[in-house]
Amino acid sequence: MRGLIGGMSAAVLLFGSCVTGVALQPPPASAECGAPVVLDGAGLPVGEVAGYDAEQLSNAAAIINAGGALGVPARAQLIAVMTAMGESGLRVLDYGDGVGPDSRGLFQQRDNGAWGSYADRMDPTTSATNFYRALLAIDGWDSLAPTLAAHKTQRNADPYHYERYWPAALEVVAALAGTTNVPAADAACVTAPPADLPAAGWVRPAAGPITSPYGWRIHPITGLRKLHRGTDIGAPCGDPIYAAGPGVVVRAGPAANYGTLVVVDHGGGVLTRYAHMWNDGVLATVGAPVAGGAVIGLVGSNGDSTGCHLHFEVEGGGETVDPNVALSAMGVVL
Repeated sequence: MRGLIGGMSAAVLLFGSCVTGVALQPPPASAECGAPVVLDGAGLPVGEVAGYDAEQLSNAAAIINAGGALGVPARAQLIAVMTAMGESGLRVLDYGDGVGPDSRGLFQQRDNGAWGSYADRMDPTTSATNFYRALLAIDGWDSLAPTLAAHKTQRNADPYHYERYWPAALEVVAALAGTTNVPAADAACVTAPPADLPAAGWVRPAAGPITSPYGWRIHPITGLRKLHRGTDIGAPCGDPIYAAGPGVVVRAGPAANYGTLVVVDHGGGVLTRYAHMWNDGVLATVGAPVAGGAVIGLVGSNGDSTGCHLHFEVEGGGETVDPNVALSAMGVVL
């Protein structure tokens, strides 16, 4: 790093809290961030949305409205719709399954006293209301991957059962709300920085030990000697990934070898990359400004990965550099 950008003073210039050429805006205030999706009452979209018909969309609207009545954040409404997709296909089922023969309704809620009466479980509004109350009672639910938040609420046997329904939930909620901005609004709600940031605004991007440093190594999958262009941090699945410093998200989605990747542009030719998230673990939106410490994703093991961890890269002047050296210049120890 010192040889690439000319020592500590240049490092501070490139990695300082003032990002050259980028007009950063503060993240939304908590009240705005916590606003629920509100349906305008204009009726259902014409035709199917993401393969869901009028009956199913009407049930999704009931779930959204139940969340609106409680004042829950948009993220909770999305998780609720995703969960009902995974449990019942957005239909009010009057039968259970092998795991829960007493399960009923949109959320396949059990007859165990936790979800109310049979009539409660069969009513879309009441069952959704009870789902929200259980979801919001989970400590840190809003920092979990959506499928893991749903799993902790429903206690499904497979924690990743709901993951496949997340894109459809985004599409359905956006269509019902008459907007294409629900995913962006959702991402904005998880980008508020923590209160204990260092003065420079730079932080460690994840918690956990270093499991593979920057440098040459034998690739664990190919068995070939190759330059490891980042630092691996052994954080567990579902742990939050933080933007290492202030910048703008310029990529968020699938990428060859990386699995799923988020890239933050910090200005002055400096980029940071965060890899191997599950597809539903991306909590950042392209074009969104982020503060250092903003939650931009959740740890996974997608792509060329042998287990859950964060692969973290720093690029300066078009070349990858040792993240440990780069962040050390900002007083952050990997």
